[in-house]
Amino acid sequence: MFAFAIWDVKRDMFIVARDTIGIIPLYMGWGNDGSVRVASELKALHMSCSRYECFPPGHVYDSSSNQRRLFYTPKWWQPSPCPTVPIELTALREAFEKSVISHLMSDVPYGVLLSGGLDSSLVASIMSRHCARRVESDGREPAYWPQLHSFSVGLKTSPDLMAAREVATFLKTVHHEYTFTPQEGIDAISDVIFHLESFDVTSVRASTPMYLMARRIRASGVKMVLSGEGADEIFGGYLYFHKAPNATEFHEENVRKVKQLHLYDCLRANKAMMAWGVEARVPFLDRRFMETALALDTKQKMCVDGDGKKRIEKWILRKAFDLPEPRTYLPASVLWRQKEQFSDGVGYTWIDSIQDHANKTISDQQMKTAASRFPLKTPRTKEAYLYRDLFAKHFGDNTPAVETVAWQDSIACSSEVALRWDKAFQGRADASGRAVAGVHEASYDEKWKTASQQTGTMAADQGGDGSAAEQARNN
Repeated sequence: MFAFAIWDVKRDMFIVARDTIGIIPLYMGWGNDGSVRVASELKALHMSCSRYECFPPGHVYDSSSNQRRLFYTPKWWQPSPCPTVPIELTALREAFEKSVISHLMSDVPYGVLLSGGLDSSLVASIMSRHCARRVESDGREPAYWPQLHSFSVGLKTSPDLMAAREVATFLKTVHHEYTFTPQEGIDAISDVIFHLESFDVTSVRASTPMYLMARRIRASGVKMVLSGEGADEIFGGYLYFHKAPNATEFHEENVRKVKQLHLYDCLRANKAMMAWGVEARVPFLDRRFMETALALDTKQKMCVDGDGKKRIEKWILRKAFDLPEPRTYLPASVLWRQKEQFSDGVGYTWIDSIQDHANKTISDQQMKTAASRFPLKTPRTKEAYLYRDLFAKHFGDNTPAVETVAWQDSIACSSEVALRWDKAFQGRADASGRAVAGVHEASYDEKWKTASQQTGTMAADQGGDGSAAEQARNN
């Protein structure tokens, strides 16, 4: 993960480069005086450059030739052919463990963002096994904080908070749970958009709780955290992947989503956290792990088995870490918990409250004339108009800043291409996972809670009791 510019004094030239996924943000601009400028934040170029744009991930710019080129082409870069060689569960598990361990190198106290979903919980589980000693000293020195600190955020009714609490208890982390009210989130949206430098609906929804949490994390003394971004893109974890018509389209969407990460999840994770000086690292996006994970036989990832029977999303990743005691990584109820998008998992009331606020703030007349005010990337809902209006207050109505923002029709975080997978997706613009009818189980977390109560604690629930977790594992 990197973005940098290096000036070579002897050769009177400079190079600019950005990591393959775009984990670290980078922009490039051109001033009226002929200067070339680069910055990790759009706002640094907005007032000083006549033109600017996102620097493409995986590229290097050489000022002597005035050209940009790919410096590294992963095996998975081209979506064709679709992988067909099966990979052993042990190889997948060990590859991810190596990635997490390598990301623990740090000169400062660190922690983990724990939503209670599969991805962040797996990261936390592996971290908890290796956090007592410093990785960079080959384990010779004790860590700054030998016990792992975990952080979660949500409304008081958040399903994520409950799940994260159970994971923290199971892993014995020092857990920090932060709650916010819908009004506190709404009050922060303008600042969030200023730091996020985007008006993408899903990004703003998810960045706001993360932004509020980052301030509390920094106040605790933690300056670096690991997060679970990237797993849903690599393994097809979003609920709309249940609608993929075949393995080829499933894999093509994997690659497409990974290549768009710098516009969405990576941008959110970096900017929402760095607004308060907290570095977020993403072990799922380690290039070595991705070479393994994206080479998986796509049929191992799909939401149906070889007989066409439906199974839970990211089944192969869950199965790789589904080990019996004493090697258990997570409680079965968490390991087999259905996907919740972060903006949903912090509490469904959050999205509903934003939409209610937008309906009160943005008039019908503003929507009628939206195309006149915003001819480029015109907002089609009042929520989207609200974000675009706040973005304009920071960066102008139709400035080059607008071109840097991702904009596509989407259902539950899909790419625009995937909308053709289901007729029910047509003509809709709903980023929530709840939008995928027949897949998202609205009562899932209640069933999960009931299963937990039946066995006393989530840590004790290893399946076999008819619980929701056991059903998911069997499917």
